Amino acid sequence: MELIDSDLSEQESKDKAIEEWIQEQQIALEIEHISPDVKKAHEIRVRHELMQLNLFELENNFITQHLDSVISEEEIQSYYTSHRENYKSESFIVRALYIKIPDTLATALKIDKSYLLKNDKDLTEVKKIANLYATNFYFEKERWIYFDDLVREISISANKKEELVKNRGNAIFKENGETHYVNVLDFRTKTISSPMEIERAGIKRHILKRRVNDLRNKAKETILEDVKEKYPISYY
Repeated sequence: MELIDSDLSEQESKDKAIEEWIQEQQIALEIEHISPDVKKAHEIRVRHELMQLNLFELENNFITQHLDSVISEEEIQSYYTSHRENYKSESFIVRALYIKIPDTLATALKIDKSYLLKNDKDLTEVKKIANLYATNFYFEKERWIYFDDLVREISISANKKEELVKNRGNAIFKENGETHYVNVLDFRTKTISSPMEIERAGIKRHILKRRVNDLRNKAKETILEDVKEKYPISYY
């Protein structure tokens, strides 16, 4: 009846619950007949697992009642400062050429070779085309720029970015009716810190998780002491 009540009310679900219960009983009778010691060991293990599940739910209830979910700005700032190294990453800065031209013009302009900047004539040609036809253009020979900023309009995987930069390579990408030409002349790596505002939500999660873990450690001991007092045992 418990199985039926816990399931849907349709007749098909009732029949399924009954059939599953019958199978449970038949298997229990068979293992009792074939190997009663194994059946007993399984029952002990199941009782232990059930106790652990029940204890876990009691811990969750304890945590829900005692968890302080309010996190102050000072706590967020303190956590960010203490774990600043976790929010640092290496980024590429480059000296590079970038030019974007509509596909309808790119084929006719034929700059597949000149954007490689093999000589001064190539640079003159690229600048001329950029002034007349480019929808986006960047080239500052002596200035460094973050590579991600340079190619923000192109869908490039992290691996492809790293390969292109480290090899001081060049590539042509076609997306959304535009042809993008990228030529990396030189690169460096620069360590940057992710701003606290970007990390704020993650920091809150870390602080809450730490509070939950602290409460869970306390919960088990408290619960076991409480049930000893609430349900005293007499030994005979």
